[in-house]
Amino acid sequence: MLNLEDKVLEKLLINRIMYHINKTEFLNPNQFGFIPQRSTTDAAMTVKQFIATELEKRRVVIMSILDVKGAFDAAWWPAILRGLREVECPRNLYQLIQDYFKDRRAVILVNSRKIEKSVTKGCPQG
Repeated sequence: MLNLEDKVLEKLLINRIMYHINKTEFLNPNQFGFIPQRSTTDAAMTVKQFIATELEKRRVVIMSILDVKGAFDAAWWPAILRGLREVECPRNLYQLIQDYFKDRRAVILVNSRKIEKSVTKGCPQG
């Protein structure tokens, strides 16, 4: 778990990244996850409308759904940083995120024994 200061920093980073991404219109208009005022209901209604339109035209509709289990646990930080470069993330924000990922360690205490492991992927908070 993160301490209060890290949680505040993480929230500020996320807000700034989302502001930049939304400002640059980098996201696909069909992106629903993690977008304010967009829900799974909106996504389902968009799919329903698409299917209805195609069926009215007597077209075949094939749908594939992918549920990526553990996606956040597998988020590889170098790929995240590369993505931020691709969307031309402001330099100061990019460097702060780069530092935030640097030298992270997971620590667990079991029966008075401390176990540490270097962490290079996943959500920093868990």
